[in-house]
Amino acid sequence: MEAWVIPELIGHTIVTVLLLMSLHWFIFLLNLPVATWNIYRYIMVPSGNMGVFDPTEIHNRGQLKSHMKEAMIKLGFHLLCFFMYLYSMILALIND
Repeated sequence: MEAWVIPELIGHTIVTVLLLMSLHWFIFLLNLPVATWNIYRYIMVPSGNMGVFDPTEIHNRGQLKSHMKEAMIKLGFHLLCFFMYLYSMILALIND
């Protein structure tokens, strides 16, 4: 699972920094909490775990429900961003 966490962390952080540099404040402020949460989750992995999503820890501690909740929140966030970016792209194409 670690193979998916690091690229997501790097990609989301790069997008957030690019939004800050291009002065898209609303979208930057929307992305900042998620980027911060990704960094926090990666830093706070206990030593000895396989990564952020350690399968044995999830089932041993009963964390499956919280991980599913986090996954659904991320899915909703990415769907919201997709439609926001699609709207922005169509608006930019129409205004040209």
